[in-house]
Amino acid sequence: MVGDTGAPGRPATELSEGVRAAYDTSARLWAEGPEPVYARLARALLAQPLLTGTLSTGTLSTEMGAGLAGARVLDLGSGTGVAARAALAAGARSVVAADSALGMLRRCPGRLHPVAADATALPFRDGCFDLAVAAFCLGHLDRPVAGLREARRVAGALAASSFAAGWNHPAKAAVDEVLAAFGYRPPSWYVTFKRDTEPWASDAAALGRDATAAGYADVRLRNITVDTGLSRPAELAAWRLGMAHVAPFVGSLTAARRAELRHAAQDAVAGSGPLVVDMLVLTAR
Repeated sequence: MVGDTGAPGRPATELSEGVRAAYDTSARLWAEGPEPVYARLARALLAQPLLTGTLSTGTLSTEMGAGLAGARVLDLGSGTGVAARAALAAGARSVVAADSALGMLRRCPGRLHPVAADATALPFRDGCFDLAVAAFCLGHLDRPVAGLREARRVAGALAASSFAAGWNHPAKAAVDEVLAAFGYRPPSWYVTFKRDTEPWASDAAALGRDATAAGYADVRLRNITVDTGLSRPAELAAWRLGMAHVAPFVGSLTAARRAELRHAAQDAVAGSGPLVVDMLVLTAR
């Protein structure tokens, strides 16, 4: 069960605290590996059609990228700010990168106005943004519906993304097998995430229902396919080894052992093919 009450029998902060701590210590490996992947996915999200309608500072047109001119954008769960950067490139007047992981925010330049914040209790006044972007962050929340409500409170529109239900890539299993051989075991927060909130974030019906319950009057969902441009074994291995549920383990190894792991992961993903992602996109207002 997910929603405002969190998973049954678990403290409400377990997932969020685990996510925060993992991302806080994973910033360097994240920037070296997953960041290029998520930057491409963020650009694809902001290039999708958004609902037409006049907002407080202007109009977000049918093409989101064209309609960001002059908009005030909040990047929720920003990490290193890839969605905030994409919004500025698309013409946003200003952006705020909000995340609970200070290690990630330290990699955001000042022009992204990084702010340490809990997505379920944002430190912003009502309606102070035109658009909230939640790129792959809703599934990381103990109370995702509360996160949707907060996004609705502070921004006139929402653009969110997650991996589409059933999407996978052979590099994931290949690197997981190598990691297990090196002694890695998934942390408890990641087990909770995979079991409880990631399925919700990938379920179009559930996401649409809860977005409506959060107060959005016009909710649209679509699946899109994004070619991230990554295909070399070194890129695919860095993508997986830099993920927040893995990076703390990688960082705990000696330099020699890390190099051994990296080479083994690259050998394992050889022939896995390009990284093409099926992504679920939610736009709402």
